[in-house]
Amino acid sequence: MKVNAALTLAIMLTTPMTFAAGDHAHAHDGSHEGHSTMQGHHDMSGHHEMSGHGAMASAVGMPAPANQATQTYNVILTDDMKMQFEPSLSIKQGDVVRFVVINKGQIPHEFSIGSIDEQAKHREMMRAMPDMEHHDGTTLTLAAGETAEMGWHFMGQNFVEFSCNIPGHSEAGMKRNTILK
Repeated sequence: MKVNAALTLAIMLTTPMTFAAGDHAHAHDGSHEGHSTMQGHHDMSGHHEMSGHGAMASAVGMPAPANQATQTYNVILTDDMKMQFEPSLSIKQGDVVRFVVINKGQIPHEFSIGSIDEQAKHREMMRAMPDMEHHDGTTLTLAAGETAEMGWHFMGQNFVEFSCNIPGHSEAGMKRNTILK
């Protein structure tokens, strides 16, 4: 019963979906496959995949194979609620970027890419379901000491928010807003 209520809340909080097609129809690396929603790995962010004919999308872009990236950024997540990018961010519309995300903390952290509105809705959902973990192409949940990677094709809105939406983390400063060039 609680699961049904949580699913209903998640659906109500999600934003309308935009599907990308064309050259990016197969732009996913399958990293979300094998994560069962019954095992705590949830894809309730409003980002969906159409089997072979579309890819998970956001108002600011979509997942892309990391091996197609033209630049790489290390993203360091720490328990003092910092999100540090090395080198400094310099992203343009159309760039495909590989993010190597490293949780140097002792508690779980999240790395999420989206618009300000998408991130705000994600934070609301996380407050309702604080133990939710994401591995959906737009968001990674990392355990203490874990490293993961994400490829992203920036297109769409040029104001991007990177955030850790675990309750209280973003509010404590664990986010970065940037405007694409």
